[in-house]
Amino acid sequence: MWVWLAIALSALLHITAAYHGPRWQFYIFKPFTMLLLISIAWQSGDSSFYHLAILLGLFLSVVGDVFLMWPKDRFIPGVVAFALAHIAYCAAFWSQLGSQIVWWLPAMLAAAGVIVFLLLLPSLGKMVVPVAIYITVITQMAWAAGEFWLTTASTSALLAFAGAAVFMFSDLCLAIDRFRGPFRAATIMVMTSYFLAQSLIVASLLAI
Repeated sequence: MWVWLAIALSALLHITAAYHGPRWQFYIFKPFTMLLLISIAWQSGDSSFYHLAILLGLFLSVVGDVFLMWPKDRFIPGVVAFALAHIAYCAAFWSQLGSQIVWWLPAMLAAAGVIVFLLLLPSLGKMVVPVAIYITVITQMAWAAGEFWLTTASTSALLAFAGAAVFMFSDLCLAIDRFRGPFRAATIMVMTSYFLAQSLIVASLLAI
């Protein structure tokens, strides 16, 4: 219980620093929040494939965080790190599949991904290919989490799917802010949903 409160406080310190400073607080508490989540996952897992894949995804997310916070633009390395994190999460979720695949889900997610890509397309410029690949990867991650839930109906799967859905919302807000024009509420929307998504994915590990 106390560690979750520490995670919430650390996340809050990062978000408030993004708006009001100081900068050292901004740079420290984003990775620190993730390290707290990693510590929970590390101590609570059973060294199963699911456990190790979730840990890998969390570590890659920290790498992505560092790139995206870098004073100079490191957007592409950050996107690559998070794409690899989603692939790790994807592998974790597919490993837990309980029965036959439900095919209406990927169709729905693919349609949503195409709509988002088309909305962003006029502003993407040279980022067309990286963004298309990233949307494909995160959509696949959400599909894997959804299949995990639909085929097992477990609490762990529900938490994983919720985390994947919230992650998609976080990245959508980030994409709109970066490619369609910045808006003041972007940081609080992106980071609140980001930390919530990662927390739900870690909680899915604890619920197994």
